[in-house]
Amino acid sequence: MKFFRPGYWQKLFLLLLFLIQLLAVVVLILWLVDFLGGKGYQVVLIFIGVVFFVDVVMAVYILNTPSPDVYKLSWIFAVFALPVGGALMYIFFANKQTNKRQRKKLVAYREPIEHEPTKPIVAEELEQYDPIAYHISSYLEEKAHGGAHRNTTVQFFPMVDDAFEPILEELRKAKHFIYLEFFIVAPGIMWDSMLEILKQKAAEGLDIRFIYDDVGSLTTAPVGYAATLTKMGIKTICYNPFRPLIDIRMNNRDHRKILVIDGHTCFSGGFNLADEYINKLDRFGKWKDNAILIKGEGVVNFTNMFLATWFTASTLDEHKKKKTISNIKKTKREHYAPDVYADEVGGFPDSDGFVQPYGDLPFDGEAIGERVYLDLINASTDHIYMTTPYLIIDKEVENAMIHAAYRGVDVRLMTPHIPDKAAVFNLTRSTYGQLIKAGVKVYEYTPGFVHEKTFICDGKMATVGTINLDYRSLYLHLECGTFMVGCSCIKDMEKDYLDTLNECELITLERWNRWRDRQYWYWAVLKILGPFL
Repeated sequence: MKFFRPGYWQKLFLLLLFLIQLLAVVVLILWLVDFLGGKGYQVVLIFIGVVFFVDVVMAVYILNTPSPDVYKLSWIFAVFALPVGGALMYIFFANKQTNKRQRKKLVAYREPIEHEPTKPIVAEELEQYDPIAYHISSYLEEKAHGGAHRNTTVQFFPMVDDAFEPILEELRKAKHFIYLEFFIVAPGIMWDSMLEILKQKAAEGLDIRFIYDDVGSLTTAPVGYAATLTKMGIKTICYNPFRPLIDIRMNNRDHRKILVIDGHTCFSGGFNLADEYINKLDRFGKWKDNAILIKGEGVVNFTNMFLATWFTASTLDEHKKKKTISNIKKTKREHYAPDVYADEVGGFPDSDGFVQPYGDLPFDGEAIGERVYLDLINASTDHIYMTTPYLIIDKEVENAMIHAAYRGVDVRLMTPHIPDKAAVFNLTRSTYGQLIKAGVKVYEYTPGFVHEKTFICDGKMATVGTINLDYRSLYLHLECGTFMVGCSCIKDMEKDYLDTLNECELITLERWNRWRDRQYWYWAVLKILGPFL
């Protein structure tokens, strides 16, 4: 029956809940009439009228928020399913982040620090090389404030295991400052090895700063770890401390992965500072993640991103903070720019395409990460290769993939085969169906868990970073990525992608149908909860 097909389950659930509530109201009326007599009808009617009015007002309000449609639908469902509790849950928990006034201040503070325009000659060269890439770059410069750069190389590491020793080597070379910003830090082989070098560099007088996310590291970092590291000479900020009984606005997490050394060298990618990322700890089979090493002018975007987070996340009062931002504007070119210490490493590398690191914020009203993904999908003419650990997407992203496949583009999507979160894994699988029907090739990485987030378009444009294809990454977290055009490492990324497909299972429509038949109602419920996961 048409009503039971995907896309109609929302109506079914709403109808069932309506009938359940109607039955509950009838039972309540009968009980009150029996208990209170004629007055029972009046009490019930007043209650129903108030609840209905609150539900309608809340639904109208939700529909007019700038949230994605799937998020609105889930909350409207919650409001009507739980007429009183749902409304209260929305008021206290929906999209809870810093208030509007504070968000404006944060954006205003960040813009002058992050601002790094594309040089006119670079913009001209990029436009001549690829007009579409030029327009994507222009969007990023306008919204993320960081321009495109030449004189920059990018080395791609297919596995973080391969990047571990280079990370330690580059840390040992540091002479001026080391800045780290990561979602998770966990004592172990990886972090302990890095920490020893950081302590040594701090003792030598280098400026060492570290930002880690409190919720991301809640179960991995020791209690009071920021203070412990600060005593070692590593100035540390625990981002957005977890205070459930004091502040429920905990949705905005720092999910970035940035390691800047002396302003001219940077590691980024999808990895965190924990042993599973270098396969020294077996959690979900073989852990597939990547890293990139950027050297040259383009590193300045990452330095600026870090500094913006550092100075807006610090506990300085407003007067001192404004003064600090002003000082950073004046001194960042003198101290943090890559050319300041370029001579120490032999000058800038030869140009290797165009490199544009970019950040995404949850409080600027712009879903930059999603926009870049959509632009790459829509720009593809031959192939688009995508990798994500989670697939909780809205209709715009889904339709872009489907339309690309209809246009004859070779659309491939790689996801994990071994889950780290059962509910999210099942929700990811539930999304395959419409994609496969349209001709999208969906692969699951059978050795374990694939954590990388990469998009490769036609072998000439790509992005790699921290942005998952889920609601939290796209709308609620601080994220970062690196947009690359014409870089030689894109070929390395493509080779790794195609080689990795040999370790993957191609999901057929028949196989997906069997999963759906067994778990239809479970998947239907997960669809409702998707934006909250």
